[in-house]
Amino acid sequence: MSGTSKAPLGDITHRPLTGRRSGNTTAQQVANLTCSAGQGDENNPTRGLLDLFAAQSGSSLNRKRSLKQFTNSNNGNNSNSPIVRFLSPHPTPPTIPNKGSNNNAGAKAGAVASAGTNIKTTAPVVADVNHFLSEELLPTGPLFLHSSKTARPTSLLSTLSRRQTFGRQKNIPYYVSTREYMLDYISRPSDVYSFVSQDGATLVPPFSCAYNHVANGARNLAVGDEDGTIHIVDTMREGSHPDATKQILAHQNAIFDLCWTKDDSKIVSVSGDQSARIHDVETKKCIGVFSGHTGSIKSVSMKHNDDFIFATAARDGAVMIWDSRCSSTTSATGETVYRPADRLLNVHASTTRTVPPKKTKHGSDGPNTASAVQYMLHNENVIASTGSLDGSIKYWDVRKHGTYFKHDYPTPLLTSKYTPTTRRAHGMTSMALSPDGSALYALSSDNNIYMYNTTALGHPVERFGGSDFACSSYYIKISVSPDGNYIASGSSKDLYVWEINRPQKKPLIFQGHEREVTGVDWAKDVGHGTELSGCSDDAKVRTWKPNGELVQECRENKSLQNLHGIVSE
Repeated sequence: MSGTSKAPLGDITHRPLTGRRSGNTTAQQVANLTCSAGQGDENNPTRGLLDLFAAQSGSSLNRKRSLKQFTNSNNGNNSNSPIVRFLSPHPTPPTIPNKGSNNNAGAKAGAVASAGTNIKTTAPVVADVNHFLSEELLPTGPLFLHSSKTARPTSLLSTLSRRQTFGRQKNIPYYVSTREYMLDYISRPSDVYSFVSQDGATLVPPFSCAYNHVANGARNLAVGDEDGTIHIVDTMREGSHPDATKQILAHQNAIFDLCWTKDDSKIVSVSGDQSARIHDVETKKCIGVFSGHTGSIKSVSMKHNDDFIFATAARDGAVMIWDSRCSSTTSATGETVYRPADRLLNVHASTTRTVPPKKTKHGSDGPNTASAVQYMLHNENVIASTGSLDGSIKYWDVRKHGTYFKHDYPTPLLTSKYTPTTRRAHGMTSMALSPDGSALYALSSDNNIYMYNTTALGHPVERFGGSDFACSSYYIKISVSPDGNYIASGSSKDLYVWEINRPQKKPLIFQGHEREVTGVDWAKDVGHGTELSGCSDDAKVRTWKPNGELVQECRENKSLQNLHGIVSE
């Protein structure tokens, strides 16, 4: 060791940092840090380490103090104001007290300061949830709440729309319900749409409906009726029906399902005429016919982020994959006809049953029916299917192109586990995927909706039902709200909505229809006033929108309830 001189500690702290983290802002601060040792502390190791720690802590502290807040008071005395607002563009951050606690004992506000300033406040911040939601504060912008367990603010709007939580309690997230907000939904007479048959003689029952994705604020509702006509209604405009309704003569039979492409320029529809078709919304022309099924097509699902590929499920027991980029032929009528890119036969048929059961239930499908199909989000190469026989959900790997052709009874990638709640197994009528792709919901003819984990398909992880809820036919469908908090379903009469995070609660009943409700769908936006629509055999399409003032009038005046569709518990 002799002959080798050690570098002072101060020189070590001055050396530039290298390696993969050398480009970080914090590393640059440390590299440019100078030892501010006092007289006689040039080689004090403690002082150098303290400077390093100060640089690290200061960067983190400045980030936490990036939000400034001040108390708001109309009288100038803002020290005791219960409402605290962030500086523009962020409004109010009230703190919600725990249930059962003293209302006079508010939660302590966190330390708030601008950069480089230490200003602390202990003013109590208390807000009532019902008052907070009823005020005009909600539509003004993102709202923030402080948790009693953490100083990190979370957005109330994000909580309503993305199922976030207000902090943690013993490391377990707790959920704030928005059920009271859903009770403000109502369907006015102007929110009811009826459609006339192509010969103009009678009203036509609608079977399916689907909102678009982006255009017109996601308020264009496509409705498929029994005559094979697609009606596109602008639900944002008052009195837009029927003059502003666009009609597309799509099929020669009933339209059982339809969906929009991501760019809202085309609509894919499936029908009882055993074909699927793509229509240009602007020109109202059919630009592709997809033929291959030998039974009524019950369901269609677009591949996520791909407007060329979609899957269909039909009463013939087959699931078929279609690609509009594949080669096509021209029919005698001049239509462009496509063949399936892949097909799966008898996906839910029994290999042991030889005689099909007798149809005893209205609207029931045969034992070989593939009633619904769904492209998955967690794996774009997997589709899910369900049928009317055994109540199971099956995964299929679409990358096995051509292998399914060789088998009359192909082997699925995965199969769910189903335990019947009655003496016999019940089939599934519809499926819906959560917005984040983590949960798959399936409606069963045993009057329950089952929730499955998409990444670990097995037994249902949750069940939704009710004493009055009845799935009376295989035309009834379900839909998940764009925020992932609610699931809606048609029934033998009314439209039912369950709160996904509170399955033990009774469903909300959206009243207004007089007969069986079949197709349902939520508007795709996640802002305030997300619409919900339902089709019914009473030849009407109803749209429910939030309107708290009108709901209060209807509750005070019972005669108004007969003119509006209200929500009850």
